[in-house]
Amino acid sequence: MGLVWCLCLVVVAGMVLLPPASSCSCYLRHPQQHVCEADFVVFARVRRLTTTPDGHKAYKVKVKRLVKGSEKVELILQKGLIYTVPSSCEAKLKTRTSHIITGNVSAGKPWLTLCNFAAPMRSLTPKMKKGFRLLYQSGCDCSIMSCHFWERCPKASFFCAWETSREKFDCQGRQSMCLRGPDGTCDWLRGHTYRTCMKSLRSRSNDTDINNTQDNSISRGINGIHRRRKPSRYGYKRTQGHQARPHNMYSRIGYVPKNG
Repeated sequence: MGLVWCLCLVVVAGMVLLPPASSCSCYLRHPQQHVCEADFVVFARVRRLTTTPDGHKAYKVKVKRLVKGSEKVELILQKGLIYTVPSSCEAKLKTRTSHIITGNVSAGKPWLTLCNFAAPMRSLTPKMKKGFRLLYQSGCDCSIMSCHFWERCPKASFFCAWETSREKFDCQGRQSMCLRGPDGTCDWLRGHTYRTCMKSLRSRSNDTDINNTQDNSISRGINGIHRRRKPSRYGYKRTQGHQARPHNMYSRIGYVPKNG
């Protein structure tokens, strides 16, 4: 019963919509999910937006590296065109700029929409670049669940809880990826930058709770009402019978970085 409940949560989480900038709404997805669900992932330099003879809008690109894609997709991309939808879902790419682009193939053409991941290379963190080159694909057998709308994220061995998806500093989105370890459990890759980011995030969350508690103490003095302190979103307590996580998690997921 518990397994079914968790599976339902994962399905619901995948249906969370981003606030629409216009009439186009997209599912909230981790960069790793974009890679796993895409037909192709490329490092490419965007030259210009053009209109093809058949009336479609397409970006003229120079593909530098095909990260994901079949031989058929590789042949399609050799034409140097990635099509986009001429509507509110049209992807906006910077010309004369190198991008990481994910997309899907339909009717023999590579397509990119606003809902696909496409960003300038310079905007990616080093961890994201490593993820797009290889590591994201190696974790496609693990699910990622965005649970920013929960007070406390559920835990399970077959998915990673994406707690920081709505934070300004998205530690799990920009500094980590979800991989399956030797014990079969899916978990975030806990490198140095990830641990530092999460520590900073928890510190800011705790400071906010302290300020809220001080404000509530003033309210109690005036109104005589005792308000319960909302638990920190990222705080945690150790309980008896539970051991702390090992400091180095690389051995747990079976990945050892070359240079830190």
